Amino acid sequence: MAKEQVFDGTLNRYVEIEVDNQENPNALNNKIKNKKNKRNAMLFETDWALTSDTPLTEEQKTEATTYRQALRDLPTQEGFPNIDFPTKPSFL
Repeated sequence: MAKEQVFDGTLNRYVEIEVDNQENPNALNNKIKNKKNKRNAMLFETDWALTSDTPLTEEQKTEATTYRQALRDLPTQEGFPNIDFPTKPSFL
């Protein structure tokens, strides 16, 4: 345990408290879940791009497919979850 100075508004002065400075054992699992949830939302936002009546050109469809595959592949990449999302095409 470590000691830290914090302001106590009731006493109107700084007081010293003990804080537990251990890392949360669930931190990595939470980060993985958050990254996958964000990835899933990004996939959902681009579902329309691959429907049969999409206004996109074939080239744009190919680019959208490549982007979506990169999103799906994120969890298998080295360093996950500490990696960046792929760049989203401007037309999506």
